[in-house]
Amino acid sequence: MWGFIGIIAVLYISWRFIDALGKSLPILELMMLISGLQWIVGPYISYRQETTHYKYYMYVDQSTYMSYIVPAFLCFCIPLLIILKNQKASQKINFLKYLPYAKSLLFIGIAADVLSAVTPPALAFFFFLIAQFKFIGALLLLFSAKKTDQYYFYGALFYLFTNALARAMFHDLLLWGVFMFMYWCLKKQPTLGTRLTLIFVGVLFAVMIQAVKTTFRNHIWGGFQGNKVELFVDLLDEKVSSGYFEEETANEELNVRLNQGWIISAIMYYTPTFQAYAGGETIKEAIFSSLLPRFLNPNKKVAGGQENFELYTGLPLSGGTSMGMSIIGESYANFGVFNGIVFMLAWGAFLAWYWKKILSFAYDYPLVLMFLPIVFLQVVKAETELSVVLNHLFKASIVVALFFWAARKYLNWSLKETV
Repeated sequence: MWGFIGIIAVLYISWRFIDALGKSLPILELMMLISGLQWIVGPYISYRQETTHYKYYMYVDQSTYMSYIVPAFLCFCIPLLIILKNQKASQKINFLKYLPYAKSLLFIGIAADVLSAVTPPALAFFFFLIAQFKFIGALLLLFSAKKTDQYYFYGALFYLFTNALARAMFHDLLLWGVFMFMYWCLKKQPTLGTRLTLIFVGVLFAVMIQAVKTTFRNHIWGGFQGNKVELFVDLLDEKVSSGYFEEETANEELNVRLNQGWIISAIMYYTPTFQAYAGGETIKEAIFSSLLPRFLNPNKKVAGGQENFELYTGLPLSGGTSMGMSIIGESYANFGVFNGIVFMLAWGAFLAWYWKKILSFAYDYPLVLMFLPIVFLQVVKAETELSVVLNHLFKASIVVALFFWAARKYLNWSLKETV
């Protein structure tokens, strides 16, 4: 029953996301959709497959898993759906007013990208956030009436693609690709058919990436010096011609990335039988870590989640591997089933409150709507744990607020909406 309810809930969130495209910026809908896909749909598929992998399988039965995860997911979504009922339609915002600042934002972002290679580690995250400004500049130029300005937007997409191939890391391409699609829909107002077609193409592209990612990464990190686009296409052609997508093992491999549930189920299996509940310790640690800089908190954990992952799943990770418990998994590891569900309700309520505060700021400073992807870059991900999410949310908000202050005071940018 819970599995069926969960699938219906994810289908509803999917429709909310598709319907909101072109009307608003469905970032909260995206966050709920990603969570539902990774926490519910991926596990649901896994339970219906004969998993052969020694590690990536569901550690508890479906009834045990779904009877926690679905109520927790629903409680997480309820405050967010309530707050979205009163959201102002972003399509009414006149972004043309801020076009004079677009190329400056583009330059600031590119400069920070270049300087990040020589900055000390303590400033790495700050420069990473500022480097994202180049995408904000490109997004603004999309709204220009000049076609030459709009080329910057498509150039940014091309940069994301080539950079992903160069580094064999596709995370930024997929996430920023979705964000840029949202703004493109605001500008172009595509029909439902066009939206569905482009979403289908995007999903297909993500599946292709997942199919060849490991092999492609081995080539690139092994020192490959040839044409990376050609290599990617050749590897994909090899997969298709060998009948990879028709094999049962291929479906299992592709679902591993979607299925965050194997980690959550491992936590449910291991905790509290072999490891006591954290009792809120990781939550308090995440809050203090996000509010205090490292020089005031020398015991602050390094981002990545390895320590908590191993402690509450009992599964070892190799030195360079980074895996998070996810917030819903961390919620169970701290409080168990009932209190874990209550915590997810509180977490959803906090994000709804935070979203409302940002939108109230955007009434006076509409340009902040362009910076929402930077603020929510880690928040929308379903696999990260609370310390990473809060750290990014608070620090990105501070950096954006400081930039708005500096732009008004020292660059004389007219950012405040006058009545």
